[in-house]
Order: sequence, then C-alpha cells, then structure tokens
Amino acid sequence: MKKPFTYLFSLIFSVFLVFMLIAGSALLLVDINVSEKKLIDLASKKQLESKIYTEIEKYYSDKYNTTGIPADVYMSAIDTVYIKSCEEAYIHNAFEALKSRCNMNTSPPKNEKLEKSIETFFNDFADKNGYEKDDKFELKLRTSKDDAYSSIGSFCDVYKFSAMDNHGVLSKLSKVYAYRMPMTIAAISATIMIILLLILINRKKKITTMYWCGISALISGILGSCPSIYLLATSFYDSFSIKQAAVFTAFTSAMYRFTEAFMAVHIAFIVIGITLIVIYGVIHDKKTYPGTKPTEI
Repeated sequence: MKKPFTYLFSLIFSVFLVFMLIAGSALLLVDINVSEKKLIDLASKKQLESKIYTEIEKYYSDKYNTTGIPADVYMSAIDTVYIKSCEEAYIHNAFEALKSRCNMNTSPPKNEKLEKSIETFFNDFADKNGYEKDDKFELKLRTSKDDAYSSIGSFCDVYKFSAMDNHGVLSKLSKVYAYRMPMTIAAISATIMIILLLILINRKKKITTMYWCGISALISGILGSCPSIYLLATSFYDSFSIKQAAVFTAFTSAMYRFTEAFMAVHIAFIVIGITLIVIYGVIHDKKTYPGTKPTEI
C-alpha cells in the first residue's frame, strides 16, 4: 500500500511543483524587470527621446495650419535633454503613484524657455496687429502654455501611465504592486515547501525526490519556453497597432525583454530537469520505476 501511496502523492505534488515553478519565476521576473530604473534604462537604451523629438516637430508643423503658431515657437525651446527629463518624470511619477496608491502627477517638468517663447510670440503678434492685452488675451496665453505642456507630455509618456491613471488602471495595479514582494516570497516558499514534502514522502528513498523534481523542472521548462520561443520567433509584438513610434518601441521592447528573460529561465529549468533525471539514473545501479518493484538489470 505504501508504494502506490508514495507514487500518487509524489505525482500530485510534482504537478503542483510545475505550476509553482512557472508562477514563482514569472513573479520574480516581474519584480526584477518592472521597476522605475529598468524602464528608464530601457527608454535610454532605445534613445526614445530622438523619436519623440521628431514626432513633436511633425505635430507642431502640421498644427501650424490651424493655430497659426510656427513650429519653431515650440521647437526652439525643446531639445532631447528636456524630452528625456519629461520621459523620466512620467516614469518616476507613475511608480510614486503605485507605491503611495495616490493619483499620478501627470504634469511634465516646467520649461521656462518654452513659456518665454510662447509669451514672446503672443506679445509680438498682439503688438503688430493692435490687439489689446486684456483678460481674454491672458486666458489665451495660459491656455496655449497648458496645451503645449499637455501635448509634449502625451508624447513623452511613452508607457502611457497617465492614460492608465485616467482610466483607473494604475490605482488597481497599485494594489497588486504593493504585494509584489510578499507574493514572490510566498511563491518561492511554496516551491521550497513542495520540494520538502516530496523529500518527506520519499524519505525511505530520498534520491527519488531528484527524479520528481527533475520531471517537474523539465515540464515547467517546456511549458514556459515553448510559448516564449514562439512569441520571439514570430516577432509577435511587432503586430501591435500603435501609431506613435516611441510608444510602440517602448511597449514592444519591454515585452520582448520580459519574454526573453522568461524564456531563458525556463530553458534553464529544462537543463536542470534533464540534469537531475540523468543524475538520478546514473546513481541507481538498478532500474527503478516509481510505484514498481526494483528490477535487476
């Protein structure tokens, strides 16, 4: 009765171990890769500020036909350094919102040169055309400044955190983000606990635990690596329909990086699994199958 009992519970716990290895590795990778520093480094590596500059320049060139404000009024005060500071500010503010569970500050950094350029244009235009600088004029000036910050910010927010905040997504994610470390620790602890239970169940022949752990690692490695290989081989994320080049690059780069890391971990699981099974087979001088009696070779 003991051997069927040992086999059955070893099989059950090995199945649990498969899912805990996948869940634990995914949580750990999210905790490592989804951070303020990682996203800033990724944006910097992909030089997104150059793409954003081109997009902003095109935006204001096209908008000249409707506003009558030359693109140079804005572009003379915007450079890649300022764009990068806006980019990093949005990422920083998003993670501050996640940590504090408060609404995100969606305002880009102040640009006095930009404000001065807009003021100069409006004042010169009013002086040349004889417009009175009344309350209506001041309101139009303030609105133009606010619109400039809003437009520039929408281009610089490459991960679209402000949109997530506006739709209440960020506040929901903050609840999960706050428990990311406890969840990771719980998953790793559960994995260790399952391995200890396998050792306990197979205490009369502890080496059998190596077989079950090897099988679990091999299966979890296959389940995790195969979808990852498919996503990378087919360039799946390139099919995303995102019009802004910088946003497209930011999202796809982040997804590819996580998928590559996930694939690497699960390929390692395959190697570990095969190694454990081979070691198990080599150590035994008798060919033993779980749930059956040893058979002399």
